[in-house]
Amino acid sequence: PTAEVSNLGCGETIGSAPVRYVAFRRLEAKNEKSGRYGWLEARTALGDDGHLAVEVLAEGGSEYIRNKVLKAALETEQNMIAKGLPVQPPTPPDAHVCADSIRDESGLIRVPLRPQRKGGDTAVIGHVFLQPATGDVVRIAGRLAKNPSFWISQVDVEWNYARIGKDNVLPVSLYSTAKVKMFGVSTFRMTY
Repeated sequence: PTAEVSNLGCGETIGSAPVRYVAFRRLEAKNEKSGRYGWLEARTALGDDGHLAVEVLAEGGSEYIRNKVLKAALETEQNMIAKGLPVQPPTPPDAHVCADSIRDESGLIRVPLRPQRKGGDTAVIGHVFLQPATGDVVRIAGRLAKNPSFWISQVDVEWNYARIGKDNVLPVSLYSTAKVKMFGVSTFRMTY
């Protein structure tokens, strides 16, 4: 069946509630100015109890990047889940105001997003891209409305999603670039 999403408005929910899963992830980060690069591979599991378990399977590169960026990202996600906070970008209607949707050159439905308020660590000024036939979220891209810290600014992010199994649309990758004071542009990539 074809879903009519060309007139999707903010009154509709985009995304889904967290579901129990096991995922293998690869995380990579690099700072252009210092040349530091680090990576790690991990097994993550979200249980029925709402706890995110993380097991690092392999790692390499800069110890600083691995500990202060990659492992810190996984620990932040664990803490957010433990507190019941969203780890994916909040989606309408509760966190964003969106404008009229349009079909873009790729054939996806593009809905502009603007946060209702600046607060929230994952509020995005950008777009959500939807599959016209199903209404599935394909991508959310833009800039974080709030800088994560004094040291980090201009964070551009892109979350990519895919249908996993029959009923779940889940993130499959995250890519971001940010300006880090005194260190310049840094990149972060996580694939599931």
